[in-house]
Amino acid sequence: MVDEVYQDNETFYDHYCSPKKLKLKGIKYFTKPVVAKDIADDLDFIKNKNKPSNYLSSEYREINERDFKKIIRKTSLTKEYPAYFESVSFSLEDFLLSSISGLYKVIRRTEKRNQFEIKTFLKLLQKLLNEYDISKSYEEVEEFYAKNVWKLGFKHNPSRDPDKFVVLYNRSGKKNNFSYISLE
Repeated sequence: MVDEVYQDNETFYDHYCSPKKLKLKGIKYFTKPVVAKDIADDLDFIKNKNKPSNYLSSEYREINERDFKKIIRKTSLTKEYPAYFESVSFSLEDFLLSSISGLYKVIRRTEKRNQFEIKTFLKLLQKLLNEYDISKSYEEVEEFYAKNVWKLGFKHNPSRDPDKFVVLYNRSGKKNNFSYISLE
């Protein structure tokens, strides 16, 4: 909210030189983004209710107090910088390795046994990735796991059952058949 509007010829950061300045009160953020089309019918300053974004396209817009109060009543405010403004960037490899590590930690805390079948783990990992709209086939997930799991330092156990084998590579590219991830 604006505390005061004043005139000043001072230049900020060596290039902001507008004589009209706004002194802001403590900044508050919407806890959830306000969608213009959801509130357009209630706001007087939006003339064309079918295209409300046309009235909100500038960096800031002065609105009357009545409309301001209508917007505030429909949402809640916080002093915390909201997560929807933050962006996180991962390479796919980092995301997949973090997902494998996170899933392993969850299974390790919840599973009563001391080992978990790799193929079952990979099916769960594929479902997790699908929740993040990362579409990978089971074969692609298995290949990534096989070639990169050594980076996480998990211990794997062999089995005598060839149907449970998953070929895993070590740091130097040597392959071995394993069937279980150790949870110890």
